[in-house]
Amino acid sequence: MGWKLQLPKFLFGGVVTVAVTIAGFGFVTFSQNIDAMREASQENISWSAAQLEKELMRFRDSLRASDAGLTTSSADINQRFDVLWSRIAIFQRGKVGDRLREYDLEINTIGRLFEEMKAMESLVVSISSYDFATMSKIHQAFYPFSGELSELSRRVTVGEEQKAAVFRAHMREAANFALYASISTVLLVMMAMGYFVLDGQRFRKLAEQNMVLAERFKQASLVKSRFLTMMSHELRTPMNGVLGLLAVARQSNMTPSQRKILTQVDRSSNRMLGMLTDILDFAALDNAQFGLDNKPFFSQDLISALPDLLGPVADQAKAKFKVEVVGEVPTRLCGDATRLRRSYALLVTYFLETAGAREIELRISYEDNHLIGRIVVDYLDGGWSPDLISGEREESADSFASEVLGPAVARALVDKMSGEIRHGKTEDGKIVLTIDVPVQAQKERNLKVLLKMQSAPMEMVFKSAVSDFHIDYLSQNDSSCAEIVMMESGMANEEERVSNARKNCPEALVFGIGRSYLPALYDFVAEIPLEVDSLKNKISEVLG
Repeated sequence: MGWKLQLPKFLFGGVVTVAVTIAGFGFVTFSQNIDAMREASQENISWSAAQLEKELMRFRDSLRASDAGLTTSSADINQRFDVLWSRIAIFQRGKVGDRLREYDLEINTIGRLFEEMKAMESLVVSISSYDFATMSKIHQAFYPFSGELSELSRRVTVGEEQKAAVFRAHMREAANFALYASISTVLLVMMAMGYFVLDGQRFRKLAEQNMVLAERFKQASLVKSRFLTMMSHELRTPMNGVLGLLAVARQSNMTPSQRKILTQVDRSSNRMLGMLTDILDFAALDNAQFGLDNKPFFSQDLISALPDLLGPVADQAKAKFKVEVVGEVPTRLCGDATRLRRSYALLVTYFLETAGAREIELRISYEDNHLIGRIVVDYLDGGWSPDLISGEREESADSFASEVLGPAVARALVDKMSGEIRHGKTEDGKIVLTIDVPVQAQKERNLKVLLKMQSAPMEMVFKSAVSDFHIDYLSQNDSSCAEIVMMESGMANEEERVSNARKNCPEALVFGIGRSYLPALYDFVAEIPLEVDSLKNKISEVLG
C-alpha cells in the first residue's frame, strides 16, 4: 500500500526529469548547430580564397601594365605586393589558416607562394621604372600560381558547400528532434495530468469514505461513552445502598466470624465503587468530555485530605502511609485540586494493592510554579516494573486488567493538567514516582471584611473557618472600604438589615451565615452546620 501512495510522487518526478532532459538535449544540439553556422558565416574561407586569387591577379596585372609601358611608377607594384602579402599572412595563422590547410595539404600552394614571395621580396622592393627584365622575371615566377590558386579556390568552394549541406542537414535533424521531443513531452505531461486527475478523484473518494467511517466511529465512541457513564452511575447507586446496609449491619450484635465476613464484603464493595469511579473518569477522558477547574485552592486542604482518604486503604494493605511537606508551599494555589488529589490517590492505591508496599511516603513540595509530589515506596516485591505507570505496556482489547485502569486514569489526568510523571529509584532501592504539575501561586493580600453578627459564638465560628486567609476586620467607621459584609442570616428585619448594609457599603458583597428565609438578598449564603469548603472557595474567588 505504501508504494501506491508514493507512485504519484515518483511519476511526477519522472515526467519532470524526462521533460527537462529532452528540452535540455534539444537546446544543446540546436545551440551547437547555430554556433557552427555562425562560425562558418564569420570565417567564409571561400570568399577569402577567391580574394587571394584576385589579389595575385591584380599584382600580375600591375606587372604587365608596367612591362607594356602603360605606367612609369613602381609604387602600384609594391602596393599590390603588400596587399597579396597580407592576404597570404592571414592564411598562415588562426582558424582560417587551419581550415585552409585542410584543402591545401597535398599541393601546399599557399606555402610555396609565400616562400616565393619572400624570395622575390628584395626584387619587388628595389624594382625601378622601365626595369622590364626584372618585371618579366617576377611575372614568370608568379605565373604558375594563378592556376593553382584557381584550383584551390574551387576546392574550397566545393568543400564549404558540402559542409554547409551537412550543417543544414544537422539543423533539419535538430529541428525534427525538437519537434518530436516537444510533442512527446506534451503527450507525456498530458498523460501524467490525466493520471493525477484520476488519482485525485480516487483519493477524494477515499477521503469521503474515511470521513464517513470517522463519523461512524465518533458516533460509536459517543454511544460507548454514554453507555459507560450511564452504567457507572446506575451501578454506583445500588453499590452505595449496599455499603449503607453494611454499615448498619456492623452496628448490630454479631459473632467475630460474621463481623469478619462483613468486613471483607465492605472492602470488596468499596473496591468495586472505586473501580466504577475510575471507569467513569476513563470514559470521560477518552471522549474529550472532561473539563479542568482552574480555581484557587488551599494547599493545606489538599495535603490534609490525603491521609484521611488513603489511610484506610493503607491499613487494609497493612502498610504505613504518611504525607510530608518539603520546604515552603504557598498557602493558596490556582489549579484543579480535585484532579490533583485524585491522581495522588490512584497512584498510591496502585502501589498499595499491586507492588507489595510496606511503607509509602508522599512528599509535597513547590518549585518554580510547579507542585511536585514524590511518592517514595518501600516495597517487598523486587520485580516491580514501571510499565503501567509510564504507559509502555501494550494491552489488547481483551486483556485490559483492573490494575491498568488506575494508572491509566492518573496518567491521563496529569497529562490533561499539562504535567508529567517520572519514575526512578533511590540508592537503597526504593521506588520514587514524581508527579510534576504546573500550578500558579496566588499572591496573598489582606481581605477587608466588615462583620455584622448578632451573636459572639457565630462570629467566632466564622473567624475560625476562615483562619487560613489574611483578613482585616473593619470597624463600623471604616465600612465604606469593605470588600465583604458578613451577616448572620435568618434574623428579624433581615431584608432591612441587608438593604442598609448595601447602602453603607455599595461596592461590597454581602454574605450570610445561617439559614435565610430570603437567600436571594445575599450574594452568597453558607448554611449551618457551616459549609466551610464552599465559604472558603467563595472567598478565594473574591481574592482571585
